[in-house]
Amino acid sequence: MLHNIKKLFESKEEEKKELKFNKFQLFLDLVNSYLKREYPNITFDLSLYENNEEEDNLKIQKAMLIHEVIRQFADFKWEKRTQKSVKKDLIWSGYGINSQPNKKIPQDFLRRKELVFFREDGICNRCGNSMDKIQKSSIVLAQDSDENGGYNIENLILLCSSCYNLTQNQDKSFSEIPLRIRDDLYDLI
Repeated sequence: MLHNIKKLFESKEEEKKELKFNKFQLFLDLVNSYLKREYPNITFDLSLYENNEEEDNLKIQKAMLIHEVIRQFADFKWEKRTQKSVKKDLIWSGYGINSQPNKKIPQDFLRRKELVFFREDGICNRCGNSMDKIQKSSIVLAQDSDENGGYNIENLILLCSSCYNLTQNQDKSFSEIPLRIRDDLYDLI
């Protein structure tokens, strides 16, 4: 009888482990789905976490996964390249003068930003995130003004706020930089 009681408790422990594993696997699938939908330009490697039962505390395991995802997002190698041009009929008078290499932002910069936003269909050049509002986007130069890069449309690159923050704060640790991906993933816990 004592043996049967021990067996009963052992099976309950195994069921608890299986339940924890299933919850983590569900969370992993949810994270994978989110990453593929929101950041299609970045291939995240989460294979280390598949079939992983090491950690007893589920919240710690989820936090470790999120940290790894954010690290991969921050470490993603991206190269600035000049972009495609726009139709000539969309160009306005004074465009050429204000496109010259200069450290000063041109007066018609917002118009240029809008043109770049619609040229890229609101999609971040680095991560592929789709932005619904122009206010959520930022512009960087493919070729900096120090390197003779101007504000012509082909030299302007559209980035989401997270990618912009990463590219402008490369000297900081990614844990110090505000990132939407971090907020979204912690909301899933």
